[in-house]
Amino acid sequence: MKIHLKTLFSLLILIQLQGCAGALIVVAGTAVYLNSDERSITEQFDDGQLSSDALDTINKLDIPRSDLRINFITNSGYLLVMGQVSDTQTKDNIGAQLEKIKGVKSVYNQLRIRGPIDFAQQSKDTWITTKVKSKFTSDDKINPLKIKVVTEDGEVFLIAKLNKEMAEYATNITRNIDGVKKVNRVFQLNNTEKK
Repeated sequence: MKIHLKTLFSLLILIQLQGCAGALIVVAGTAVYLNSDERSITEQFDDGQLSSDALDTINKLDIPRSDLRINFITNSGYLLVMGQVSDTQTKDNIGAQLEKIKGVKSVYNQLRIRGPIDFAQQSKDTWITTKVKSKFTSDDKINPLKIKVVTEDGEVFLIAKLNKEMAEYATNITRNIDGVKKVNRVFQLNNTEKK
């Protein structure tokens, strides 16, 4: 019963986060795929809490919202931070503050120094993500539910727990998709890969 309550609570957090995140700060890495996610229910819940804590941390910083666009992905205690900030000091400060969050194993700070991307680029990014997912879905060697795909300013982030061969295969497919500027691999490599 406790696991069911944790799952329900986690889903409620997700709904609230998605509603309050707005256009500038996006918490994207806490979707629950019970049948294909390699993480345990507890890890999924903990990742949801990390995303919530990361959002709270950023909201407490004195950063003008016009200079900031952030997207968080949490996976097994690892926090991937993408988006745009105005300067290196802000980027480093965000990374340092996120490292202090209880339960964070490591922060991968992929913030870019530039103005926030506009709606047109966000739309292009959504289209690139759709094309990558479509390629994965049509390929019988890949389980598309095991690879999270996020695109930010033409850079595709692949997040998954895979073996080395499958990681290379998914990366090569992604590199060849029109509009992809760069592929960022955020893989936890393992020796065996269940389909």
